[in-house]
Amino acid sequence: MAIYHTNIMLERDKYCVHLQNEEDLFFLVPLENDGSQNWSRLQEWLDAGNSIADDMPNQNTHYIAERKAAYPALADQLDKIFHEGVDAWKVEIQAIKDANPKPPAPPEFEPGT
Repeated sequence: MAIYHTNIMLERDKYCVHLQNEEDLFFLVPLENDGSQNWSRLQEWLDAGNSIADDMPNQNTHYIAERKAAYPALADQLDKIFHEGVDAWKVEIQAIKDANPKPPAPPEFEPGT
């Protein structure tokens, strides 16, 4: 049971602490000591010579899952194209994209800021 990797979240407000051989796969802690047991675990890991990485992918991807959940079934999309045309389909899909926009790229992280 151990921490094997820690990185800073894209929003720059939490650390994501990855675990191995534990029931949970990870836990999140704020950037500053909140007095929690998880924060203490992270601090012990850092005191042992480990470091926090800034290696999260550069793209927030939660919007993808939200879009996928909102898209109609593929068969329904094809039926719409067949009966109403591509332009009607585009309007429906664009409304879903507009409701679940792709977020802007996060700013570069500079430790200590």
